[in-house]
Amino acid sequence: MKRFYLGLKRENLQKSVYPLEGSVSIGRNPENDIALVDYNVSRTHARVSFQKGSWIIEDLGSANGIIFAGERVVSKALKPGDIFQIGESILTFMEEGASDKADQLSETMQMFSSLINYQSPFVDPNRTNPGSMRLQGALLSTPIFRSLGKKELRGLEDVANLHYFSADQLILREGDPGRSIYIVLDGRVKVFTKDREGKEFPLATLEPYQFFGEMALLTGKPRAGSIATMEETLLGEISYNNMNRLMMRYPQIKGVLLKYYNERVEDSRQKRAKANISERRQQPRLKERLLINFGVWPTENLPAEMINHSYKATSSDISLSGMMLVAMGPAMEAFREGCRLQLEINLPNRHGRVETQGLVRHVTREKNTVKLGVVFVDTSDRDKEKLQRFLYGQTKTIE
Repeated sequence: MKRFYLGLKRENLQKSVYPLEGSVSIGRNPENDIALVDYNVSRTHARVSFQKGSWIIEDLGSANGIIFAGERVVSKALKPGDIFQIGESILTFMEEGASDKADQLSETMQMFSSLINYQSPFVDPNRTNPGSMRLQGALLSTPIFRSLGKKELRGLEDVANLHYFSADQLILREGDPGRSIYIVLDGRVKVFTKDREGKEFPLATLEPYQFFGEMALLTGKPRAGSIATMEETLLGEISYNNMNRLMMRYPQIKGVLLKYYNERVEDSRQKRAKANISERRQQPRLKERLLINFGVWPTENLPAEMINHSYKATSSDISLSGMMLVAMGPAMEAFREGCRLQLEINLPNRHGRVETQGLVRHVTREKNTVKLGVVFVDTSDRDKEKLQRFLYGQTKTIE
C-alpha cells in the first residue's frame, strides 16, 4: 500500500515531513495535526482527507485561503508533486516512491539520510526497508514507549512527523502554545530560560531517544522552556491527537509522562530558585504582530497634543494579562511608567476587536523605537472572553 505525505520547507523549521493518515487538520491552533505558527494562518485553516480514492484538501473558512499557482481554491484533489501555500508555508504533496515528481521533499529525505544516521522510509513502498525499522527502533528506545512491543507500536512510525534542523536553531520558545511530543532521533538539543537580564540560563540537555513537550501535552499550558538545537538534529513529532489516542489505549504511557513531568518540574523549580529566576506567566502568549490603536487617558499629566492624539503600534507579545507595544516616532519619547492608555486591539479573522485600558509598567527606548510593557485593567467580561478564545483556541487539559 502506497503512503502519502506533505513536505514543508520554511526558514525556522527548515525541512519537515508529515505523513497523511485518515483526516489531517492544518491550522494555527496547536491541537491541529499540522500546526503552523503564522499570523496569516487561521486557527482551523484546512483539512486534508482521503475521499473516493483521492486525497482532497479543503478550505475550512480561513481568512487567507489555500493558494495554488497564485489562485485561491476552496477544494482540490491532490496529485503527487502538487505545491500549494498556506500562510507563509509552502507544502508539497508526495506519494511514496514518486520522489522524482517533487524535488523539495526528495531533497529533504536525501538530507535526512546523508546528514543524519537515518534512512528514508520513502525508499521501499512495501515498508520493509531498514529506515522504517530504524524509526520504529528509535521509538521503542524512547522511555515513553519502552513498555510497548513492536506489535503495539506498529503504525506509530507512519504517523510521526519528521523535522530536520541545522545547528543553533530555535525549535520552541518559552510561552508558545503547543501540545505535541517531540523525540530526539539524532543530534542534541538544549532546554533553557532567560534570566532577568535576558541571558540564557540552561535547564537541561537532551540527546537521542529523549523527549520533550510532556508539560504542555498534559496541562494544556504553554511551553515551559525554550528549546534549541546544539548541532544538526532530527526530531520525530507525535501530535496531540495521536498521543491522546495512545494514552487512552495504553494508560502506562500517561504514567511515564507524569513521572517525567513531576521530575522535570521540580528540577526546573530548583534550578530557577537557585539562580533567582521566577517562573514565567503560565498563559498562552503569542508573538504575532497585532495592530493596536491607542490613546492616553485624559487625566494624565502629559502635553495636550499627546492626550488628544491617536497612536498606532504593533504587539510583539500578548497574553491575558498584558502585552508589549512597539511604536515609532519622536512623540513616543514622552511616555513613562504609570501612564494609563485606552487600547483598541485588532485581533485577526473572526475574533474581532478588544477594547480595554492598560497601565504602562516599563518603557524601553531603542533609537526611534519605544517598547511599552502594558498591564491590562478594567477589561469587560466580553472582551476578556474574546481574548481568551483567541489565545487558547480549544486547548484542553488531559485528565
